[in-house]
Amino acid sequence: MSRLKNWYKNVVRSDLVYKTNVKNLHGLLRLDNVVLKSTINTSVNESKDILFGLVLVELLSSQKAKLLRTKKSVAAFKTRKFVPFSSKVTLRKNSHCYLDFFVSVVLPRAAQVKEISKNSVGVGENSLSLGLTNLTIFPQLNKESDHLPKDVGITLTLNFCLSKNQFQLLGLLSQFQFPVKL
Repeated sequence: MSRLKNWYKNVVRSDLVYKTNVKNLHGLLRLDNVVLKSTINTSVNESKDILFGLVLVELLSSQKAKLLRTKKSVAAFKTRKFVPFSSKVTLRKNSHCYLDFFVSVVLPRAAQVKEISKNSVGVGENSLSLGLTNLTIFPQLNKESDHLPKDVGITLTLNFCLSKNQFQLLGLLSQFQFPVKL
C-alpha cells in the first residue's frame, strides 16, 4: 500500500469525518483517478510527432498509453476525421502512488506551480488540472530531454469523488501536501 493511501486511510479520513459531519464513510471525498495527457502542437501537421507524446506518457506512468483521435474534421484547426492528435493514460489503482511521487519529487522542482487557489478549481467540478510545459522536472525524462520536441506538454488531471464544494477539494489537496492557498 502506498504511503499516501495509508495517510488517507489513517489520518485524513478521520479528519474529514469530523470536519464534514458525514454519517457514512462512503460519503467522504476521495481521489478517484489520475489522468496524464500529452499534447504536442505540431502533431496536426506531423503525424509522427504523436510517437513522442505516446512514449513520454508511457515513461511517466509505466502503463500503456491510449492514442486519442479526432472525432470529426475541423477546417479551422486543419484536422481530418480519425487523425491521432494526443495520447493519455488513466491511473486508477496506482493513482495514490503516482500522486505521492508527483507531490514529493516533481512539485518541489517545478517553478511553474506556485500555489493552487480556489480560482484554479471550477465551481461544481470534481477535478483539478495542472498543465506542465517544462518536462525536465520529471526524473524519468532527464536523459531523454534532448530528444524531445520543444512544444510538448503534459496535463495532469486529478479526479475526485463526491466533492460538494471547492473548499472541501482544496482541503483534501492540502492534506495531500499540495501547495494550496485556502
